[in-house]
Amino acid sequence: MARTMIKGEMTKVGRMGRPHGLRGEMKVSIEDVYFQDVIQQDSLLIAVGSQYVPHFVEAWRSGGNLVKLEEIDDKESAQMLQQRDIYLPQNLLTVSVEDIPADNPFEQYVDYTIVDITNGIIGKIKEIIDLPEHYLAEVNYKGKEIMIPLHADLIEQVNKKEQVLFMALPEGLLEL
Repeated sequence: MARTMIKGEMTKVGRMGRPHGLRGEMKVSIEDVYFQDVIQQDSLLIAVGSQYVPHFVEAWRSGGNLVKLEEIDDKESAQMLQQRDIYLPQNLLTVSVEDIPADNPFEQYVDYTIVDITNGIIGKIKEIIDLPEHYLAEVNYKGKEIMIPLHADLIEQVNKKEQVLFMALPEGLLEL
């Protein structure tokens, strides 16, 4: 672990969960909208009181649901970080807090064009549908209305200037 630091504007991006196994791995819950930014970091800032303590990431596993931090090598050490909030400086995030609607993080993408990395242009998002477990984008594709699931794992890149959402859609989704 490095020194304690407090500087710049911080954004809460997730929360440490319970230890997983005996070697210091931990479950982690990352906000979907920040997921790609977080898993690309070499370190995470974990709140301890009013300070942010950097912990270097050794490895991510299980699709980003488990993290192994350097110097956290046993269950007891991991338990010390359990249920602590994870922060990142705003300058490391591609999405700012002001860009995220409070109730629907994908509402901002209405009128964006979805481009699949395999199939090319899919269409413009007409509406975002908020279901209990996930969000769907309503898109007109080849003359019919289709629903595209919106999840951080499927979004490859967002171009705000051109209003394009680059996605890696599951194989077969467009044939439904």
